[in-house]
Amino acid sequence: MEDAVMTLAGLLFAVLFAFLCAVFLVVVFARFVRRNDAQYEPGVSVVIPAYNESANIRASVESVLNQDYPPEKLEMIVVDDGSTDGTQDILKGYPAIKVRRLDHQGKVSALNAGVAAASHPFVFTLDADTVIVPDCVRNLVRPFADGHVGAVCGNNVVRNRRSILGAFQNVEYHLLNLIANSFSRLFNNGIWFFGSLACYRKSVLVGIGGFKPHARAEDQDIALEIKRAGYRTLNVPDALGETVAPSNLRQLHRQRSRWWVGTLQALFKNRALLRSSRSPSVYFLYLNQAWWSFYALVSLPLIIYQVNYWLPYNSQTMTDLGLYLLRWFSLLGPVWVVAKIPENGLQLYSVFGVLSGIMTTAMVFASLKTAKQRLQPLHLFAIFFYFPYTIALNTIILVSILTNRFWKKSHYVK
Repeated sequence: MEDAVMTLAGLLFAVLFAFLCAVFLVVVFARFVRRNDAQYEPGVSVVIPAYNESANIRASVESVLNQDYPPEKLEMIVVDDGSTDGTQDILKGYPAIKVRRLDHQGKVSALNAGVAAASHPFVFTLDADTVIVPDCVRNLVRPFADGHVGAVCGNNVVRNRRSILGAFQNVEYHLLNLIANSFSRLFNNGIWFFGSLACYRKSVLVGIGGFKPHARAEDQDIALEIKRAGYRTLNVPDALGETVAPSNLRQLHRQRSRWWVGTLQALFKNRALLRSSRSPSVYFLYLNQAWWSFYALVSLPLIIYQVNYWLPYNSQTMTDLGLYLLRWFSLLGPVWVVAKIPENGLQLYSVFGVLSGIMTTAMVFASLKTAKQRLQPLHLFAIFFYFPYTIALNTIILVSILTNRFWKKSHYVK
């Protein structure tokens, strides 16, 4: 029985390694593809939905005002969704901004109100806790020179990254950006879509009925609807922003639960794409969500079983136990196993888990190098202990799947 469970765990990590190898190949091949988007300066309406964002709204607004973009082609619309914390007072200091006020109807209603008020053919949606670099708008809209592009999104990193949790999320964001940019570049069609820094062709957005009030992940849902309408979505790596990430585990759980369940809901709703689309990016999006949902369901008990399996041989003293657990839940583990190959040989039970850890670490370093992110001590700490962070994320996915019905109608009200 023990050998059967260990073999099952080995096979699970073998599939994981194969999955990561496929992603790694996309990342490698994408480096040889170059996009040459034409210069394009259309009119852009920036829509910022805000609810009790007095701590962040000023920086977000200032970052839009400081854009290297013709002022006559740029308008800003802030939709205040019934704030009670002074957000409205801050906005009064910017008379050039169009302000719309709602009675706390939720983010989707705020987005749709902003789209309705927009006078330009392209709508840039920006979260109120996100700031953008001066050339963000210019870079973000260039792919729209191709009339088949319906929406684009930029690359966010974590603004509050000077905490341990912030450092973990920042490393994760860089890794996700690398993968998303690679699929977008190689297959000319994006996978994940991040609405906190995104731009839409307004005619397409209005044509499909705008953002849907039942959607938990309204950005991923609208991106899939745009694909169903026959348009492509793209990731633009040089359209950069910084966003405020969850600062505690409770906030992280709430955010990731909404993201995961909302994406499952959007994929289920738009499952006709599996028949109509020929894009590898679309197939990967479905495969990715299915695989990680399955992995979250089965990996945690198998990891616990594996830890316990070798525990009697590594717990003679407290020092032995501490080192054993450190090897299991840090980058020291893969290094240790590789160093011990001449003595212990390769074992099916562990080899693919170790290789998966090495592969993930390689892509993390590649993502930081690609983004020209300086390695800080907290980054190195987050990379060294990235495995337990992924366990935490998979636990959130597991709880979310078990406690939610992803197909039920519901929406997000911040």
